[in-house]
Amino acid sequence: MRLFSYLTNGKVRSARQVDELGLDLNYSAKHYLQENPGTGLSAEGLPILLSDLFLLGSEGMRFSKDVTDWVLKSLPVTAKETFVNGEVFYIKDVTILAPIPRPGKLICIAGNYPAPNKLEKPDFPTVFLKPSGGVIGNQHSIIIPKIAGSVTYEVELAVVIGKRGRNLPQPEISSVIAGYTIANDLGDRLLEKRTSQWTSGKMFDTFTPMGPVMITPDELNDTSNLAIYTRVNNQVVQMGNTSQMFYAVPQLISYLSTLTTLDPGDVILTGSPKLMDGEPNPIVGLRPGDSVQVGIETIATLTNPVIAEKGED
Repeated sequence: MRLFSYLTNGKVRSARQVDELGLDLNYSAKHYLQENPGTGLSAEGLPILLSDLFLLGSEGMRFSKDVTDWVLKSLPVTAKETFVNGEVFYIKDVTILAPIPRPGKLICIAGNYPAPNKLEKPDFPTVFLKPSGGVIGNQHSIIIPKIAGSVTYEVELAVVIGKRGRNLPQPEISSVIAGYTIANDLGDRLLEKRTSQWTSGKMFDTFTPMGPVMITPDELNDTSNLAIYTRVNNQVVQMGNTSQMFYAVPQLISYLSTLTTLDPGDVILTGSPKLMDGEPNPIVGLRPGDSVQVGIETIATLTNPVIAEKGED
């Protein structure tokens, strides 16, 4: 399934994407249980938020697919009713958020792809954190802070955790993954170099666009060979493949689970390609008026306009 979070009437809800349509999980489950009482997980149906859906485990995911499939089959008969009740809607008519608008932990990996003068696999992955408050969704604006001097982009495969886990062996990794999405790990190159820690250049509001959808493992069960790219306006500035990762997804999650407990709603950014055809990526500093598009094969594309920070000088 392709799942997403959206904003309607000031409230965050979750839905499944089917072409241009969104199928609200909670409303679909309520309708299904009205027509088929006693056949669901509970009388309440499904939670409103994706992060709460994860707590229901694989049964919750299966029920989400069952009820939305049922609504889809009913559409020729009940289209007007389902649209009026909010079960079904056109995605273009709502505000799309990041699949997990506020991750519990936003764990990032650096140096996971070959880079100039760094072509060998490191002994350990380099781990850092970003604030979850910097997460934005598709088509939301990236705001260039006044203090920033050289803001750049990094397309990354993001893994969404769906089940609590600690000290996980690699063969068990699939059991804790809720799905995959796209992230753009923005940072200011100048501020990152102020100290030995680069967090000061990466912690700004809007500096982690994510989405537009989370694709579940039943549709994407192998992330080891996916094309990945970034475009600024019409210029390709990153191009690579997840096969180039030094540490693949199972290795990363297993390692991270030895450092901290992974919880439902945590998101892991797995690194970004640094070379195109063996040459360093071009460095294009983002400016107000630019448009940044990051994409990963099979998942989607994530696009964000760039604006300047407002306020008094």
